[in-house]
Amino acid sequence: MTASPIEHLFTLQRSPIALAPVIHKFFASSQPRERDLLLSYLVLPMVLYPAMQEYLLTVIKTSNLRTLCKDQSRLVGLTRNVQQFKPLTHAALLVLKAEQSIEITDDLTVKSIDDVRAANANPKQLEAARRLSMVCAEADVVSIYRTLGFKSL
Repeated sequence: MTASPIEHLFTLQRSPIALAPVIHKFFASSQPRERDLLLSYLVLPMVLYPAMQEYLLTVIKTSNLRTLCKDQSRLVGLTRNVQQFKPLTHAALLVLKAEQSIEITDDLTVKSIDDVRAANANPKQLEAARRLSMVCAEADVVSIYRTLGFKSL
């Protein structure tokens, strides 16, 4: 069975090498906190979802998690997308760890150590990830998941 050009393009756009800089940008822009590795599972589903990306690109310093959740249409399918993107998130984290761009401590804190090559990354996705870190800055990991409608981590 041969793949169509559209399938090849989709595979390239969803490559862990191309999406690792998006996760790195999120952690490079946020303050390290305990168990923030769990936030990495939210980055790709939120940044890649068109309605959420559109909102994230308009985020200002006063925006927070409540303003993000004000329009429920942005959160449609988030829990399902998080499950679908888990393998891709794992692969992107492995790429970042192999490049020694991040350090994961014993308390699951992710620290950005070095810059990552972002030439393959989409600039809008990078900016959306940076702004997502602003939205999540004031809340702890558990309250972020609860506010977004997750019943379990």
